Amino acid sequence: MAVRKIKQQVGVLLMLTGLLHSGVGLTIYMKHLLPIFSEGVWDTVQEGDWELGTSFWFMMFGFLLILLGYLTDWMIKKGKISPPAAFGWMLFLLCVIGAVTMPISGFWLGLPQAWILTRKDILAGG
Repeated sequence: MAVRKIKQQVGVLLMLTGLLHSGVGLTIYMKHLLPIFSEGVWDTVQEGDWELGTSFWFMMFGFLLILLGYLTDWMIKKGKISPPAAFGWMLFLLCVIGAVTMPISGFWLGLPQAWILTRKDILAGG
């Protein structure tokens, strides 16, 4: 089954979204992230330290998007396998919940990517 051209790029788009997310996180949270490294990383995010915890998880979500984008790209380009539509629907649901909860956020960027992932791959004549 052939994969649509637009869907062939969705893994790269997810990776770029993750890089953008991480770049924004470094810009916004740098002063909160520096103690993690200056204190030796191990056990530096403590319960109740909301600013440090928020900045850490913001960065982790960016890296997770990069990982999901890489896996999606690998599946499509190397494995010639289209990601399951359920992946797109779960990403769509995550982005809708995030956008409704935090309208001024980057969750909106994930909606078109999720929509692309939900589309069927059967091409006309193929």
